[in-house]
Amino acid sequence: MPANDKTKTPIGLAIVGCGRVGRIRGRCALEYPGTEWIGCCDIDEKKGKQLAKDLNADFFTTDYKELLRRSEVNSAVLATDENVHAETLFESIEHGHRIIAEKPLATNVVESAKIVKAAQDENIDIVVGYTQRFRRKWLVAREQVASGQLGDITSATTRAFLNRMVGITRLEANEDRSLLTPMVISGTHALDLILWVLGEGKKPAEIYARSVAKALTGLGTHDSTYSIFTFEDGTLWSMSCSWGLPVVWPASTYSMEIGIVGTGGVLTIDDTHRDMVMATEKPWVAHRGDERHVNFLASYPPGDISRGQFWGPMREETNSWFARIYAGVDTPHCTAEEGHRNLMLTMACDLSAKMEAPLALPIEPEQLQSELTK
Repeated sequence: MPANDKTKTPIGLAIVGCGRVGRIRGRCALEYPGTEWIGCCDIDEKKGKQLAKDLNADFFTTDYKELLRRSEVNSAVLATDENVHAETLFESIEHGHRIIAEKPLATNVVESAKIVKAAQDENIDIVVGYTQRFRRKWLVAREQVASGQLGDITSATTRAFLNRMVGITRLEANEDRSLLTPMVISGTHALDLILWVLGEGKKPAEIYARSVAKALTGLGTHDSTYSIFTFEDGTLWSMSCSWGLPVVWPASTYSMEIGIVGTGGVLTIDDTHRDMVMATEKPWVAHRGDERHVNFLASYPPGDISRGQFWGPMREETNSWFARIYAGVDTPHCTAEEGHRNLMLTMACDLSAKMEAPLALPIEPEQLQSELTK
């Protein structure tokens, strides 16, 4: 329930990273009545100043530390490239901000664990950007499973196919690509959804995964990873994630299918976006200039622009976060602890694939990081 007016805290917002996510969340901030102050930061001065101008921001800098230390700031949107997530999080925690950060918390699980502990020690509320939790189908799925409608869950399956440009774009933006894999960057969404829908009582006890690398080897990563999770109660879950689809694949990013089987029923979810297909003689120009004549409309997970405004799950997620920090509203965001768990499990998939053997869980962050980087 919303808190009373006396507990409402006006938002002084720092936006670190002025790309697509920073822009979407910034537009939401501009429209939110509880926003009192906005500052922007990006190492790309031209891009950052443009967003600051569009938001009528109160401050701009190319130095994130300069922004985060300002007295007006009490909340932060951290939307940088993956390899900078950890350092911006530590800085924001030090200043006591409420934070929404993009996943992963870090590209190093030891650093990720330290972030969670630092936030706990300072009683800092961090949520992680798992936007798909705010889509109607996943909210409904979670309610049905939680209600017991399917009985005792015995097995689940997820299949996530992604356009190759997803991996190419992420990898080309980062110099250190060694741990930026399909599982860590993209499979994490399917993993988060399944664990969130199944509930806290389901804990993985073992992972067995295998990977293949052919199409994307030049960028230093896998094409696909397939894995089997065994839970403590014997529940089985098969999970596959592929960055191997050609750039002409019509879906903007995800094409996902999920099945959940219980003793009292089954739930299947088609999220392949094949319900809205556009084919045109004039090509549609995708990111990086790739052209397509067929497109799965509404397949960009954060949402779409209509009437000059952005609509969709990321808008819901961002506005819900503002309600969380402004008025104390309970929200379904992914917590820092859950974000760290997701990183641990996706990296554990990569380690099992590297070992070509099952991996027992839990595993300590230090051991996982050490084995992956050998």
